[in-house]
Amino acid sequence: MVPLIFLAAGSILAGFPFKELFAGEQVETFFRESLRFAPDNHILHDMHELPWAIGYVPTVMMAIGFLVAWQFYIRRPEMPENLARSQDVLYRFLLNKWYFDEIYDFLLVRPTIWLGRLLWKGGDGRIIDGLGPDGVSARVLDVTRNVVRLQTGYLYHYAFAMLIGIAALITWFMFAGAH
Repeated sequence: MVPLIFLAAGSILAGFPFKELFAGEQVETFFRESLRFAPDNHILHDMHELPWAIGYVPTVMMAIGFLVAWQFYIRRPEMPENLARSQDVLYRFLLNKWYFDEIYDFLLVRPTIWLGRLLWKGGDGRIIDGLGPDGVSARVLDVTRNVVRLQTGYLYHYAFAMLIGIAALITWFMFAGAH
């Protein structure tokens, strides 16, 4: 509580004397080139012509909030627990922050994760990596692994491979020459 009191006092003592510089008629002089004001922008002047009640609404709301908090937590500390028991649905609704996180997760987070996973696994993994440069290099590696198995180092294996090649070449010439 004590640090908050010091912060509030510092804010009032530092802000009140300079309020005309920050939000008054001299604001353009204070901010110079960091803020631009359109010639037809009169919001700072119009701010002074608001009904008097609007200026006091934040103070009244603060006083009401203070009285409710004092009633709940100092004068009758059992009151919040009794209220929570008697208004269970409202209590859970407010406790879960209006279920905003759950709704946000359902409507935005889960679909975004699903779309990201689809593009990652389907688009990047299957299409780009499968058919693109990674896919081509993987097929080259597969072919070279199989070709390496054929290279045993035995002369009769190479002779047999050459005989099969010559037989295939002769067969091709025979059928190609028939047309």
